[in-house]
Amino acid sequence: MKRHLSKLVFGSQSVKGHEQWPHIPHFDKIRDVWHNSNYVDFGIERIFRLFLVTSKVFFPGVYLDYVDRKFSYHQRKIRGEVYVIFKTALPFAILYFGLWNHVGLFIFNIYLLIETFVYIFNKIFLPEHTLGINYNRSLILLFFNFLEVIGSYAVIYAAGDYLNESVGNITDALYFSLITGATVGYGDIHPITSDGKVLVMTQLISTLSFLILFFNFFAPRAQDRGV
Repeated sequence: MKRHLSKLVFGSQSVKGHEQWPHIPHFDKIRDVWHNSNYVDFGIERIFRLFLVTSKVFFPGVYLDYVDRKFSYHQRKIRGEVYVIFKTALPFAILYFGLWNHVGLFIFNIYLLIETFVYIFNKIFLPEHTLGINYNRSLILLFFNFLEVIGSYAVIYAAGDYLNESVGNITDALYFSLITGATVGYGDIHPITSDGKVLVMTQLISTLSFLILFFNFFAPRAQDRGV
C-alpha cells in the first residue's frame, strides 16, 4: 500500500535520489537580496524586495521549510503542497461549521491570508519559478491560493456587518466573495460601510496581483516557444 501511495504521489521520481535543488535557508535568500546577488535594483524597488523577503520570517511557511530541509526536494515540495491545501481548506471549514465568530479562528484566518499575500508578492518580485521549478505545478498551487483568498474574504464578510444584506451563511458569503474576486459585481449585494468598501478594494487588489503573477508565469514560456 505504501509503495502504491508513493507511486501515486511521486510518480517515477526518486525521492531519495540526487538533490537537484538543494535546500537554501531563507536567511541566505535575505542575504542574497541585501547583496544584490541575483537582482540589480535600487531605490523603492530594492526596499520593497527587502521588505518582502524579510517579512516571510513572521509566518510559518519559512519554518516548515526549515524543518523539512533534510528531506529530498520532492518530499519538501509535497509537504509544501499539503500546507497550501490546509490553508485553502481552513476558511471553507470555518464557513461550513459557522465558526466565523470564533475570535481565535478569525484572527488565524486573517494571519494566513496575509501570509498568502506576502507569498504572492514574493512570487512577483522574487520569482523563484524562473529557476527551473515546474510551471504547471506552480500554476496549480496558484489556483489553490486564489481559492484560499476567496474563502478567507468570505469568512471576513460573514463575520462583519459590511454589506447591504446579511451574508451570515456559507452560500451568500462565498457568492459575494467570488463575484468580487472575479470582478463581476452584479450589484445585488454591495458594501455600505467604509470598512466594507476597503475590504472589497483590497480583495480586488489581490485579484490584480493574481493576474500579474499568472501572466508572469506564462510570459517566459511564450518567449521560449517563440509565441
